Amino acid sequence: MANELYVNYASGNTLWAAIRNAAGEVWYPTGEVFEAWGTSSRTAADYDIAMTDKTGSRYVGDFDGNIAAGRYWVQFFLQAGGSPANGDTCVGGYEVRWSGTGQITADKMLVNKAAQNKSSGAITYYDDDGETALMTATPTDGATTITRTPS
Repeated sequence: MANELYVNYASGNTLWAAIRNAAGEVWYPTGEVFEAWGTSSRTAADYDIAMTDKTGSRYVGDFDGNIAAGRYWVQFFLQAGGSPANGDTCVGGYEVRWSGTGQITADKMLVNKAAQNKSSGAITYYDDDGETALMTATPTDGATTITRTPS
């Protein structure tokens, strides 16, 4: 993948990123697995994703294409020393909804298939491949309203 991660921060610094799943585990790129920070004595240098200074206070980095589709959180750290360290300061972060090949955003969402589970009522919306679930909405029925809650 290329340049899916971005953060605004004063140019001339060294930044790195870490990707976390909903359980708070961090992505370990070498092992291609999410794990608790510090597993097998690993440090920030094992989890870091390099960010490139594009000048004008913009840094970009790559989201690992080996990460499965889902919802993740990216943290950006200001590197204080010669390599990423556990004590580096977090300078930003945001949520990423990942399709497995790219970030899902409202301006990119193209739904080509929807399927409703008749027992739960949940409606799953799929990407153009017909297999990648983008969103699931579960309608609830009250006396005078119907509410759809995306998940």
